[in-house]
Amino acid sequence: MENHHLSMEQKFNLEAAFRQIDACKDINQLRELTKHVITSQENEKAFARIAIQQMRKEIESSLADGFGFK
Repeated sequence: MENHHLSMEQKFNLEAAFRQIDACKDINQLRELTKHVITSQENEKAFARIAIQQMRKEIESSLADGFGFK
């Protein structure tokens, strides 16, 4: 799987996580690690969604101010 838009730090963290997964022999530990990864991914999506919503509100407010709609 290619990750073209990741920073070097993100690539490093991803590789470290892959190695931890590959080394895991305990199925319960692997389950917990997988749950953690999925939860982190969903939290990041939520953060991005909220940030985009906030930016849209700010842009709309700025445009409305510029055209005298307030």
